[in-house]
Amino acid sequence: MSIELKTDPKYGYYPWWPENGDDWIHPEDVELARRMVPSPRVWRRDGQQGEFVVLTYGQHILRVRRTLWKELPYEGFDIGNLVEVRTRGMQNDHRTGTITEMLWDDHTGTLRYQVHEPNDEVESKRTYTAEDLKHVEQTDARPEVRIEPPEEDGEEYELK
Repeated sequence: MSIELKTDPKYGYYPWWPENGDDWIHPEDVELARRMVPSPRVWRRDGQQGEFVVLTYGQHILRVRRTLWKELPYEGFDIGNLVEVRTRGMQNDHRTGTITEMLWDDHTGTLRYQVHEPNDEVESKRTYTAEDLKHVEQTDARPEVRIEPPEEDGEEYELK
């Protein structure tokens, strides 16, 4: 009997280009890797696809061979999460939006999150820590139900 240990997801970033050349990257992902690595972007490791580890950053998917990266602790937030920014004694403006960037700040040694509100015309470069954020539960869209009165006496109410 073999027991498979769950090791993913893990989070980390590439502050450097891990190896000489492009052999560590899936051939179809080289262009994306060259645009996004090295950087402070925090990638989520989501398992394996053949000999490649699958990394995601929002909608971006990168397949790489196991390489040296800086692993980081998970703080409970991912790109795409709907969050509320806490005011924390008026240090922040209250807002609700979606996490669009997860970045490692080497100077402070903290994860930082960018939040985009749907009505923002220009995406803010302001970043927040996990302590500034609170998850917002998505509400289910429920169909509108109308009850129409009967047209004549004696008829039953009708749901529309």
